[in-house]
Amino acid sequence: MKRIQSLLLLVALLLVNDTFGQGKTIITGKITNPLSDDITVITYPNPLIPQEKETTVELTGTTFKLEVPVTETTLAELVHGNEVVPVYLEPGYSLTLSFNGDKFLKTIKFEGKGTNENNYLAQYTRRFDEVEDYQVLPDNIKLNEKEFTEFLDYRKKDQLKNLEKYTGKNPVSDKFKAFALSEIDYSYANDKVSYPTLRQRVGASKNYVAPSTGFYSFLNELDLNKGLAISPAYVVFLRNYAAHLAKATGLTETDRLYYKKSYSLATEKLQGKARLLAQAHILKQSIEKGHIGYSEEMMNNYKTGGANPEVITYLENYLAANSKNALGSLAPDFKLKSIDGSEVALSDFRGKVVYLNFWQAGCGLCMIELPHVQALTKQLQGKNVGFVNISLDEDEEKWRKTVTTKQLQGTHLYLKGLDAELVKRYDLKDVPAYFLLDEEGRFLTTKARRPNDREAANDILRYLNQGQASTK
Repeated sequence: MKRIQSLLLLVALLLVNDTFGQGKTIITGKITNPLSDDITVITYPNPLIPQEKETTVELTGTTFKLEVPVTETTLAELVHGNEVVPVYLEPGYSLTLSFNGDKFLKTIKFEGKGTNENNYLAQYTRRFDEVEDYQVLPDNIKLNEKEFTEFLDYRKKDQLKNLEKYTGKNPVSDKFKAFALSEIDYSYANDKVSYPTLRQRVGASKNYVAPSTGFYSFLNELDLNKGLAISPAYVVFLRNYAAHLAKATGLTETDRLYYKKSYSLATEKLQGKARLLAQAHILKQSIEKGHIGYSEEMMNNYKTGGANPEVITYLENYLAANSKNALGSLAPDFKLKSIDGSEVALSDFRGKVVYLNFWQAGCGLCMIELPHVQALTKQLQGKNVGFVNISLDEDEEKWRKTVTTKQLQGTHLYLKGLDAELVKRYDLKDVPAYFLLDEEGRFLTTKARRPNDREAANDILRYLNQGQASTK
């Protein structure tokens, strides 16, 4: 089974207390055919902060005893060897379990306080998470809209029937039943809201057709603010729901306003803790992939919305740590020798979009792509674009000969070697490397399309048009 990992790390802190207190769960057990000499339970005391809390003990023969700190209802992971199963814990649980190491999930059985909840979870995982017929990928995503909805309806009906039948004979806590229902409801909702994107991603629909008018009507039946943060399905749904709202406006993830729009729509559509949960996730994505100016704007807004102070501190630190060469941050300036002997600075190109190319005359791939750089330069001649090419050759004469012999267009500058300080400042790992900067010298992208990509020119023109639109 896949580990729960980052989804719980991102959000559940919004709903839990800041400290562990005195709560704990006792887990004891016996393993037949152990896979290793120890067993571990992984919890997430600060779920937004990617630091796992591991409680590990060595086996005494084939038995073990674990004392796991638990102050709030949580979904943890039981790890033995390379095997992982989910474990549902509430403060005060005392569980005894047994399993065969060779068939971990298939043989695990629980006894004690929390037995019914965890036996259900193991049974549910075996039946619905491990059986391919119930999975969206790889085959069911190929179904058309009507067939896919029928598949999800059938699966949800089966899941609800299974829950009702199990709890009719094996009573569970109200908290657990709410968790189980959240998993069922939001796995359905998430798979449906992400259906169009998944079809495009896997190439299941070469000629994409937007969903029908009634396809998203199920959203009107959901109370989007009452899911549980310990439910991975709910967390994933909120992320994809926010993405759905942004894409419905015509934006894509490469658009500068994508994350800002996603954030504002989540703020408008959601309330309370659900809003904070979605905002935190969007903000983290924006810090990783979006425009730093908009990320800073969202961060300032998020701080005024009643979020947990520890969450705010983490996101502020994350923003600071990821500000170097982030989209929207100022590209490191330089002043270098040009082919005609004059000195040229990056700041000389303020007011123009800049396509920045780091290359070497001694690099085979660079030389293969060089004609495409020239073709792109000619194609956008007369536009408000500067093409700046920085050679990192050890041999300056080789660079000069290449530029003059091939009569290369654009601005050509020289910087000796890959060990130069500017190389480190641009975080270059290899050449060729391409960047796109806006009129203020800020990063539009640190991974611009290669010049032989037919969409490279369209990207630049789109950025130019966006800039013109924003000034109107």
